[in-house]
Amino acid sequence: MYLSVAFLSFFFTFLIFYKGLHKFGDHHCARASFMAASTVWGFLLIISTEILSLLGALSFGPLVTFWGIAAAGACLIYTSLRIFRPEPIAFKTAPKLSGFEVVLLSYIAFIFAATAVIALIGAPNNWDSMTYHLPRVMHWIGNRGVSHYPTNITFQLYINPGAEFALAHFIILGGGDRAANFVQWLSMAGSVMGVSLIAGRFGADRRGQLIAAALAGSVPMGILQSTSTQNDYAAAFWLVSFVYYALLLMDTPKKATALAAGISLGIAVLVKSTAYLYAFPVLLWCGYVLIKKSRARAWLPVFIILSLALMLNIGHYVRNLSLYNHPIAPEIYRDKTTIRGFVSLPLVISNAIKNAGLHMGTPSDGINKATTGAIQRVHELMRVDIRDIRTTSHRLPFDIQFTFNEDSAGNFIHFWLIIICAAVFFIRRRYRNAPGMAIYAVSLVAGFVLMCLFIKWQPWNSRYHLALFVLWTPFIATFLNSNINSKAIINAAIAVVLLSGLPWVFLNERRPLIGKDNIFATDRASQYFISRPDIKASYTGAASIIQSKGCTNIGLSLPNDDTWEYPLWILLNRPTAKARIEHVNVRNASARYSTQYPFNNFVPCAVISLRPEERAGFVLKNFEYVKEWESGPVMVLFKR
Repeated sequence: MYLSVAFLSFFFTFLIFYKGLHKFGDHHCARASFMAASTVWGFLLIISTEILSLLGALSFGPLVTFWGIAAAGACLIYTSLRIFRPEPIAFKTAPKLSGFEVVLLSYIAFIFAATAVIALIGAPNNWDSMTYHLPRVMHWIGNRGVSHYPTNITFQLYINPGAEFALAHFIILGGGDRAANFVQWLSMAGSVMGVSLIAGRFGADRRGQLIAAALAGSVPMGILQSTSTQNDYAAAFWLVSFVYYALLLMDTPKKATALAAGISLGIAVLVKSTAYLYAFPVLLWCGYVLIKKSRARAWLPVFIILSLALMLNIGHYVRNLSLYNHPIAPEIYRDKTTIRGFVSLPLVISNAIKNAGLHMGTPSDGINKATTGAIQRVHELMRVDIRDIRTTSHRLPFDIQFTFNEDSAGNFIHFWLIIICAAVFFIRRRYRNAPGMAIYAVSLVAGFVLMCLFIKWQPWNSRYHLALFVLWTPFIATFLNSNINSKAIINAAIAVVLLSGLPWVFLNERRPLIGKDNIFATDRASQYFISRPDIKASYTGAASIIQSKGCTNIGLSLPNDDTWEYPLWILLNRPTAKARIEHVNVRNASARYSTQYPFNNFVPCAVISLRPEERAGFVLKNFEYVKEWESGPVMVLFKR
């Protein structure tokens, strides 16, 4: 109910843009109005989070008040427009669609409906959400702000927080995590609309735009991500938004368009660091075109974009600089995940091949083993160690797999469709007839190359590629629809691609629609542990004994960044309960916050520990804590 207040502000903002107060894109275009309203809504979300956090007021009352004022203000503006510009909004009548267009629209509607059901019924349960995406939100709620705090899971602090800002609003206003998956679901819906608009900028007709939208909706990794509390689709949406407005800006430079581009870029970067790499080539392209068109006046839109992007990220930069002396991440994380210093061309090629290999998995184990072997032999010919520590995180083994897991699923059909279309496009000059498409494709390739230059390979890098796959769909759709004469061939090819995405709708490894462990047959409490059923009894038992003793100040002594924390919040009845949960025995840089208010006055009556060395007990703030319960890796120690 209260979450609807935030959506009302979006709805009236959408109507304002549709009315034509500002023209972002095509006048009276619902999709363009949706994108414009999204930039305003996203801007308000980030700014309100930072300001309320500074005031120590990130909580239910202030958020309801803020979004209520935003909704009322937008409604007032729209109403005044209706009064002073009384011409009615000319909503377009439904056009007559071809049979194939009806199929495309039906497919998109099915994907939206099916994933919405999964997002609503399925509980968040992927690894990152259990360790840091959702726990950091719970700590923010308890602390009434997004400032750094003492924690044993350092990912909760320095990883880009943009998607979690939205999660915080959804959880606080929704009274729980039932709507949490919809941050990514809405990002998918927005991306599908956005890529259709990008296709339109390349000259694609209605059919071509629908093809782009349907292709984006059928990406396997995207289908899985759209029902989770990860952040990859959120990053993809804001990159799509940035690219769309960058294309508009290159066509017709306007301050309003530069504002939208800057907001989109800023939020994309705040959501995920890979946005720096993917957006950079497009930003260079945009800057070049603006200089060519406007000469000396080109500085203003570029300044607007960069200033807004910096402003939206300055809070996160300052918090990280204060703790780690670096705006992005501490040294140890950068060493593990990013490529530092010069690497040779063979190593970059190795990284590119391994990243591409993540999308070569098939249902056949034999084919997967053969492909893995072939890639290993290529490395041997290049005299490159396939697990070279300079380009491979933790020297992880390379192995091609076929999964329905949102952390590692590949996009086999879409990958080869991109390769084939791009190859033909650049080889045959006569296909390069759409203005800007060649540079657009080069920008996407450059983004991938930059990733291979800066990000070490990991088995879950396919998540990071989602934005690129989504951004390739306008190119593919425009190319196929404009250059292949036989519509029957195109229809058949597109149908194969769309059908190939359906298994990921039904067989989601963590939130399946069918099978004995489907989301309808599994209670929500059990769904949180679907990836780690081995710890369910221990976590449940620990929460039960603490609640039986009426303990409300609970400490968490966790060993490392991979420890599951969020289920403990659920089992201890947060956020509705009055329990205060804080990390104790912190042994990293964030320990300094333990001596600062309000953490310095926290004395737990019980500590949940997953550190074996604490079995004998410990002293905390002059109080002795003794183990009274143990199950599996979990111990509960009570204050004497």
